[in-house]
Amino acid sequence: MTTTCPALLDHHVLPLAELFALVLDGQLYRVGDSFAPTDIPDTPALRAHAFAALRPGSTVADRGTAAWIHGTRSRPPARPQVCVDRARRGRIPPDFDAHQHALRNGDVVELDGVRVTAPLRTAADLIVTLPRFGTPEALEVRHLLHLGGASPDALGAQLSRSRRHGAARALTRLPVVERTALPAPVSRR
Repeated sequence: MTTTCPALLDHHVLPLAELFALVLDGQLYRVGDSFAPTDIPDTPALRAHAFAALRPGSTVADRGTAAWIHGTRSRPPARPQVCVDRARRGRIPPDFDAHQHALRNGDVVELDGVRVTAPLRTAADLIVTLPRFGTPEALEVRHLLHLGGASPDALGAQLSRSRRHGAARALTRLPVVERTALPAPVSRR
């Protein structure tokens, strides 16, 4: 008889103490507020599923949550960051960091049915909203641009067309992104 284990486990399946004990034993690893067996690869789709377990209604993962799902952060923000498309308004629980935006074509991608802001949109959101912006933040934006196949010039063009509050300040941050290079891949022999 073959049994199947879900890709993600949480406190509804096992008590948190047992889940953390399995992490210490090397059987599970943490994926946001969920846990996955070590033989399941950590992918954007898996992180999107972990977000989906929390997601209210038709929200879209954005900013830090989207960056985590895309793989540019090691863990999600303490309060999931979401965007509600103005066309799909709904009630959002207070434990979410939510705001409303009109999302255009190309701003959202789906990962196994979970809506997440696209890497270029996520980069634009971060450069506009982060309270401080230095080399670590520029590296994250640069990584998102790489994932989206976009350049700092494309980000600058998007910000120039934007009417968002903070877009002008974001344009002054763009030179830091341009000067920041992704580390070269390590070759394995």
